[in-house]
Amino acid sequence: MYQILQLLDDRADKKRAGFIVLISDGLDGQFKWGDESITPTDPIRGLLRKYPVHTFGLGKAHDPRALHYIANISYGIYSSITDNLENKIIEAFAVCLAGFKTVVAVDVCVDIRSSSLLITKIDSGGYILRGSTGGILVGTLYAGEVKDFIVYFSYHTGSWSSGYHTTLNGIAASVTYKEAPGRQSTATDSCSVSLPIHVTDTVYPPENPCPPYPMVLQQMVRFKVLDLLISVLKEFLVLKGEAASAVHGKEGGDDPVLQAIAASLLQRKWKEFKQSDESWKEAPRNFLDLGGIDKDINTMVDILEQGLGVGCIHSWLSSYQMQRATITGLPGSHMVATGQFRTPAMNAMVQEAHRHLAKEASAQDAGTSIVCKRAVELLDGVNKRFDLWCKLDHDLPRTNQPSSHQEEGHESRDITDVLHGNINRARQHDIYMVRIYISMDLNSLRSHSVFVLDAGCRSRDQAMAELPHIRGEDTWPWAGQVGA
Repeated sequence: MYQILQLLDDRADKKRAGFIVLISDGLDGQFKWGDESITPTDPIRGLLRKYPVHTFGLGKAHDPRALHYIANISYGIYSSITDNLENKIIEAFAVCLAGFKTVVAVDVCVDIRSSSLLITKIDSGGYILRGSTGGILVGTLYAGEVKDFIVYFSYHTGSWSSGYHTTLNGIAASVTYKEAPGRQSTATDSCSVSLPIHVTDTVYPPENPCPPYPMVLQQMVRFKVLDLLISVLKEFLVLKGEAASAVHGKEGGDDPVLQAIAASLLQRKWKEFKQSDESWKEAPRNFLDLGGIDKDINTMVDILEQGLGVGCIHSWLSSYQMQRATITGLPGSHMVATGQFRTPAMNAMVQEAHRHLAKEASAQDAGTSIVCKRAVELLDGVNKRFDLWCKLDHDLPRTNQPSSHQEEGHESRDITDVLHGNINRARQHDIYMVRIYISMDLNSLRSHSVFVLDAGCRSRDQAMAELPHIRGEDTWPWAGQVGA
């Protein structure tokens, strides 16, 4: 870690924001990342917050909790890639690199204040609040990104008569940022929201109060779902610890039974949430479609029931906490988090990556077609040569035929033996040269071509039997499947 930070600190171009990309397959799990192993005063926390660390978990053996923790504490994002690695990892890197290339502000901080209202709570997701001053540390901002926060406040009315109306100053927000790392000067943008007050004739609230604005309602539901998923993961961690204690310290996190229990827990809590939460029930009346979140949660339940791990939950949390696109590990039709926060630059780079993959696949298909055609031509030539040598060998007079003259018969046997030997040597030479030609002709495409070469069972078996000096795995690779 210290060496990586030193490299970034000493980089030549400090006008660009620095980032760290961490890729893990989970095979090295000596150190456990988490609040229980890293104390609040541990220097590693400060080091991690120096540069955003974007983590990528490959395969099913990686530790999603550790990678999510590293990404979250450093203001990075965590992507879970457990299947279709070749395509998913390219897409994940395309999203990540597009963000790196479109940084428009660093050291972003949002300050929220009010002179007439009491701010009781601010929901900021994964972003840090600076005490009670209403400051939210956002860090790096990409072009096209939007960050939504929910501010709760209260107000004590005076002794106003019926019909009284006024306008309160409401809430004021200011954003400070730097356009590039290392700059001393900062820019500030401000905005304010007024709050109209009107006193009615009745002491009771109206039957149909003005509902929350749909965008506000949507973000309120998102933050509540984050809290629900975090609670499920905490209970899963407790189960994991209890299972580890039961088997004398052996890790039990990948136990399908534990995941099935977690799936049942998530399903029950999600059902209770939809039945009891007023924001969720208010959404249809405000023409707000939250079906994407519902599908995501149900898909998480299915993945846990299949014993495929909690990586999809951690990556979904990472995306919604930081309001930034990532690869969630959920099936394509349910990857709301991946597309929800994508910027135009991210979409463009992902499309370019898919075009490159399609072009590469087309080139490989064309190359494979050429390889197969060439292989058929070579095999056809091999069979013809074998037929020729076998016919010549068959047409030679047999040495055991009776001869009228013993001396002439002796000479005939000598000539026949010589011809048999020459034919066998010629056949061996052809076999060896075919192997050389195939290796030279197709070696460049062996890595992605799969085909079976068969020169005829009789000829191939006969040739292998007659070539003891060149037999072996490296000498006759074309007798079976070659390539990946």
